[in-house]
Amino acid sequence: MPSLTFWRCFSTTHAALAVLWMPWALLKQVDAFLGFLRPTALLHDLALALLVLTLPAALLASLGLTVCGVLKRLGASNAAAQHGGWAIALTPVAWVCVWQFGSASWAWLRAVTQTSLALNAPMRVIFAAVLIGIAVVGLRGGRWRTALGATVRTLMGLTGPTAVALVLAVLWVAVAPPRLLRPAPVVPVDTAADARTEQPDVFLITIDTLAAIDANVCGTSPTLMPRLRELAQQASCFDRAYSSANFTTPGTATLETGALPWTHWGVQIVAKMAPDVQPHTLAQTLRTHGWEAHAISANLMASPRHHGSFGGYDSDTVSPSPSWGLKPRLALTALPDTTLPFWLSGLVPFLDTLDVYRFAEHSPFPAELSYAAALERLASTRKPTFLWVHTLPPHDPYLATPEFKYRLLPAGELDRWAQMRGMGPFTPSEQPLIDKHRLRYRESIMAADAALGRFLDQLRQQGRLDRALVVVSSDHGESFAHGMMGHAGDVMNEGVLRVPLVIKRPGQQQGQRIQAPVSLADVVPTLADLLSLPVPAHADGHSLKPALLGQDWTPAPVYAMAMERQSRFQRLASGQYVVVDGAFKLVLDLARDRATLYRLDTDPDELHDLSASDPATTARLRGLLTQQLAAAEQRRTRLFDTP
Repeated sequence: MPSLTFWRCFSTTHAALAVLWMPWALLKQVDAFLGFLRPTALLHDLALALLVLTLPAALLASLGLTVCGVLKRLGASNAAAQHGGWAIALTPVAWVCVWQFGSASWAWLRAVTQTSLALNAPMRVIFAAVLIGIAVVGLRGGRWRTALGATVRTLMGLTGPTAVALVLAVLWVAVAPPRLLRPAPVVPVDTAADARTEQPDVFLITIDTLAAIDANVCGTSPTLMPRLRELAQQASCFDRAYSSANFTTPGTATLETGALPWTHWGVQIVAKMAPDVQPHTLAQTLRTHGWEAHAISANLMASPRHHGSFGGYDSDTVSPSPSWGLKPRLALTALPDTTLPFWLSGLVPFLDTLDVYRFAEHSPFPAELSYAAALERLASTRKPTFLWVHTLPPHDPYLATPEFKYRLLPAGELDRWAQMRGMGPFTPSEQPLIDKHRLRYRESIMAADAALGRFLDQLRQQGRLDRALVVVSSDHGESFAHGMMGHAGDVMNEGVLRVPLVIKRPGQQQGQRIQAPVSLADVVPTLADLLSLPVPAHADGHSLKPALLGQDWTPAPVYAMAMERQSRFQRLASGQYVVVDGAFKLVLDLARDRATLYRLDTDPDELHDLSASDPATTARLRGLLTQQLAAAEQRRTRLFDTP
């Protein structure tokens, strides 16, 4: 066994992470990296990753040396102490490598088999226990020392190439240093004077994963969200508002810019918006015209630092949370122009599992923490303020606060996070179980509404609410039908696309209900129009100001899309594309060249495909999509194709 020194242990653990763990971490998102990062950007992130990996390697080396020293003081022989130190240093490395290999392999298996294979938290723990048991049995006696020595010697053979790669990484990063996220400056508040102008505050409140079908905000029928309905009764409430996408990144990027995903291209979990689009947000427009702009998000994928648009804000904050799994992801957002938060966070996968058991019966992302951070930020503003608050519940885990838990589903079923089924396909025989998940989801909606109501009450008590321009909506909905629970993937049904939308103008007291279909891409042009500001470049939406003022207006066709497997560097040839026009909805699977047509006023559950029986409407709506796709392809070519 080689003697244990800090440098030897550091270089060995760093080599193991770089050569054994990192390839599997890359493999899990290889399509995303190749489809959304140019080789130079990927190499730059790789160089940064090699530098970041020096931190855990140094910690493990220090831990190994410490354990070795303690064992010697306790009377262990030098050989035993050396073995103990090496074992302590390398066991976490072995664990994350096995975990990453298993995770990547499982994701590949699900993709290849197209099944609803799922490992819940208890199964993961059992699987880990089995692996540990196999290791203990296989290495009992003195065999573990032999295996450990062979492992150390093998890894030490990798230290030379890894050291060369690390030197090259240092040189690369020195030549092209990454941009760091700068904290917002602390602005002292002068309580003796009021420097506010007559311009209204603008509050954009997005509640993650809020399906309009379940929330039922507009109208007078029973609702899960009485507090939001109170606001809607003094505002414009849209029955048929559609998200532009079926998961957070593209949906919230549209809310920032008014651009649809085929324009902004933030369409994958590791993908930021196109560089040309990033500066053109509502926040930047408002800042240019005298507002402060602040974002507070409980979901990293909704954060401007993930979209690449954080430069348009005075501050961009991630909501506080006691979650351990969030901590490494949040730390890595200090490098917001990189993909590291969704890459290197795999070094600590057990933290997510620990969260499942630490927060067994409630979510570690309560909306109250986001709203408290928002109120704290507002207390320091001195100018008209644009504040975007994104809360996480009712996003899974569907575990409401004690006030609302068990309102719809009694105790004894789906009580704990570990019992929840993960997102993904389900078989018809599982529908009763999915329906129970939906009841827990609806309890979470009730809790989210109560938290929103308390926040609105505080704004009203401060005199801010009535004179503000307020928008409440969501990034996407949630599906509990059509064989899919959750969101993302290819699911494009009404449950996952249709979301609440409430817009209250400053001083508005009279409410109205608008039943025509609209897009969340319309929010930015509408707010700009109401404030007499220019619409940000690249916006695809249309102003709804005439509708808000009760004037005649002609609704435009609404578009939504799922483009996770469409590379921004290749011709548009895959993805799911939706157009909604009046009562009709057409879904085009571009790769399969297959269209389905539904009439939503008579078939709200989308059970009957009319594409064969109504070819005229199918051809008309498909023609609209074809025209839009051709225009999107021209934009993509200008943005990403090299000359």
